[in-house]
Amino acid sequence: MYFISIGDMGKGSRDQYEVGKLIKFLCDRYKVKFISGLGDNIYPSGCKDIKDIGFQEKFEKPYSIVSDTILWYMLLGNHDYGYDYANSKALLDNSQSQIDYTQHSNKWYMPSKYYSFTRGPMDFFYLDTNFDRLSEDDIQTQLTTMKQKLDSSKKRWKIVCGHHTWRSIAGHGNAEEPLEQFLNSLCKHTKPHLYMCGHDHCKSVIKKKGITLIISGNGGESYDDDNVNLHNCHDCKLKYFSPSPGVALVNGNQQKLTIDFYNKDNLKEFSYTLR
Repeated sequence: MYFISIGDMGKGSRDQYEVGKLIKFLCDRYKVKFISGLGDNIYPSGCKDIKDIGFQEKFEKPYSIVSDTILWYMLLGNHDYGYDYANSKALLDNSQSQIDYTQHSNKWYMPSKYYSFTRGPMDFFYLDTNFDRLSEDDIQTQLTTMKQKLDSSKKRWKIVCGHHTWRSIAGHGNAEEPLEQFLNSLCKHTKPHLYMCGHDHCKSVIKKKGITLIISGNGGESYDDDNVNLHNCHDCKLKYFSPSPGVALVNGNQQKLTIDFYNKDNLKEFSYTLR
């Protein structure tokens, strides 16, 4: 079963439209069943309500060439919550509009801030990793809920998705301590096979103590920062890094899970397989 993972896409940029063409190409060629959105769906500050033009300009129009029969499972990034750029980037909370939009789009699906679902041989666990926007009680409730779901999963492949990076050599770097503790606790008894995220605008594969970390965060632009830090991989191993706009194409069956990374020119850059 094929699906596509894409993050940090909602800019309305030329790159986003070109990646949209890549998505159509992959969907047509491989009969992709669904798309996994990894947050920062609408830049720069999400949408105030379901009528906000951002949903049209930065989601519906760029992906209008992709069939409405392909559902996009979405989660929240920091830009989806939003910032007040006129007030020293004070924090906003526009998150509810993206949950509500589930009822107003044929493509978009985000029933709550965190949730789980099953497709084929894969169980998915979608997190809200915006811990600077959540109370400690909310974080602990999410941890308890999602840990129970992960620990009870019987599917062949277990895939945890969040917006923020766990390990990354790019600008955002490694997880801050609250998220580090959360992910370590979540995976204490049951290790997921994948942790997939965006946040850094690059594509990466990092192996960390039996868990494969996938970054697919350049759905709207390339990574153009000179800041890369290999020391961030002090407890893991970097397998692949690319700054080019594109997506990850994942194929899961009972025998193996393969992740192919494509750029906007429809070229496969790298392939990684778990068995």
